[in-house]
Amino acid sequence: MRLAFRWAYLAIRRLDLGQRHPTSSVCYSSLALLLTLSLLLTGCVTPKDPGHSSLSPPPLSDPLEPVNRMVFGFNDGLDRFLIRPVAVVYAHIVPSPVRLSVSNFFSNLQLPATIANDVLQGRFTQGRLDFERLVINSTLGIAGLFDVAGAVGRPRHVEDYGQTLARWRLPAGPYLVLPLLGPSNVRDVIALVPTFIYTDPVPYDASDRDLTLGYALRTFNARAELLMTDSILKLQLDPYLFIRESYWQRRLDAIYDDLSPAERWAWGLEPLND
Repeated sequence: MRLAFRWAYLAIRRLDLGQRHPTSSVCYSSLALLLTLSLLLTGCVTPKDPGHSSLSPPPLSDPLEPVNRMVFGFNDGLDRFLIRPVAVVYAHIVPSPVRLSVSNFFSNLQLPATIANDVLQGRFTQGRLDFERLVINSTLGIAGLFDVAGAVGRPRHVEDYGQTLARWRLPAGPYLVLPLLGPSNVRDVIALVPTFIYTDPVPYDASDRDLTLGYALRTFNARAELLMTDSILKLQLDPYLFIRESYWQRRLDAIYDDLSPAERWAWGLEPLND
């Protein structure tokens, strides 16, 4: 395994991954990185075929639960004593329309990554629509502050490298709770590499001060939008299990979002409407 990762490191170096480019992002080196890591872990990875009958939601394993619970406790304490109090003050001071514009702005910055993953997953029609959404909201929407594209039939999609690896049949691996970042799995941790190198929505050429402010604004704005869910979490006998299962359900829903309603119901992704 050590030799394999050494080989991957040398291959990545040859692709000059040390250069950090802005989020123009559908770049060959990002694709090569995903291919390298995928091949190392699976031996043979093939893109998803158009039919969905061969796919099934994999179960989520949690062999590291004792360690994960420790990290969960750390994150919960950080949220309880720092992030949530600041988010409460932020939500009280900043009007809801402004918070919505902040969310729209960061959502617009994430669109290059979504478009890249649309292409990597073979979703070319969705990629075209997301590109049109990026152009419309970046211009008419004033740098993404207003969701003009949504009003003209260009809804928001979110695709990331973890979803792409899942569509390429890379196993999720064990459940992980990451410090500060929260619920994840081994596959999504691998996907963080191209995410942070190429498509992190906070600009690369910003100063340290601006980077800190950008990450803080994104964090507290997102947390403010989740304040209404706190009461639900307080009702749970085991918040760790509740968040783990909710995370995996949401992740499966994002990965297999193009299934038919009957398939989604059969796999437990959503109830079947009468």
